[in-house]
Amino acid sequence: MSDIKYYKIILGGKGAEVYPFELNTEQYETLRDGGVEQDELDHDQICEILGVDTFFDSPNETIMGPYPDAFFVRVEDEEGNVVYQSEDLDSDRTDYEEQYCGDVAYLIIEDYCKGEHVVYDIPLEEEFDIEKLRFKVDDIGCRVEIVSGILYDEKEYNIYKSFGDTSSKGYYYHLTAGI
Repeated sequence: MSDIKYYKIILGGKGAEVYPFELNTEQYETLRDGGVEQDELDHDQICEILGVDTFFDSPNETIMGPYPDAFFVRVEDEEGNVVYQSEDLDSDRTDYEEQYCGDVAYLIIEDYCKGEHVVYDIPLEEEFDIEKLRFKVDDIGCRVEIVSGILYDEKEYNIYKSFGDTSSKGYYYHLTAGI
């Protein structure tokens, strides 16, 4: 049996943390008529309409990651040496999935941020091979695309996933017209 080697895979750049909220007809119309997409409602007004204390209270999974057109990936070995890095997302190594698109209306809250969004510390029994790395891109509400994760050698490593250090640069609001 070979020795286990740990590699840190960092996805970063300009991106977002996205909070999807399912809406009923009344919430949708109140947000639309109040100009939420034009930034005419403040945080407290939006939370009141949604019936929550904060955006973090979304009952749906928060999705975080860099935008596909403004991302970087960096792979480091156990000693912190960079074994691979790139600022180009290879579409041949990308799995694309729509989330929160369809017949149901959502408010998609996009917290625009910069930094290291997602960090994986994965154990491998071999040297890191870039050809085995794939990226998961989520299209959230058919409005915001995020590189939200990886596959390595066709395996998910979500138990080794953590969130990195980012700084918020502001919010964007998107209504999906499911109603």
